[in-house]
Amino acid sequence: MTIPSPDEKLPESPIPLTAVEIPQPEEPPEAKPFLISFEKYNDKECQLDGMESKMAKKAFKTIRDIGVNIRDESDFGKYLPKLEVVPIENSGDYRKLYKGLTDMPDVEVKEAKIDRHTGRLFFFLVGKIFHIIAVRESHYQT
Repeated sequence: MTIPSPDEKLPESPIPLTAVEIPQPEEPPEAKPFLISFEKYNDKECQLDGMESKMAKKAFKTIRDIGVNIRDESDFGKYLPKLEVVPIENSGDYRKLYKGLTDMPDVEVKEAKIDRHTGRLFFFLVGKIFHIIAVRESHYQT
């Protein structure tokens, strides 16, 4: 048997590299943050186009923080303590938000108050998906 010198190229291994990699443990689903969906986005009710830039920036920062930090509904109070989240009913002006949700009659729509007086984010949750319905600068009269 001959010992190869350091300058000699070793023959290719018959074992593919993927077979010798150590499998990494997958993160459990409850540890993953929410996915953000615009599937049920209601363009008619959204006011992003005319929103003051300071409020729009605050709204997108809130959405970013939700997508990065929130793994469970109870995390809202932990990571976004100033964000008041309340359920809304399918009545009054809020009915406009429920129009695109006829195929989801049991969904609970919520309102996140981005700012104390203005700035609202309307959404609902299905599993680990955060569905955005609309972002508004003004609130509805109920």
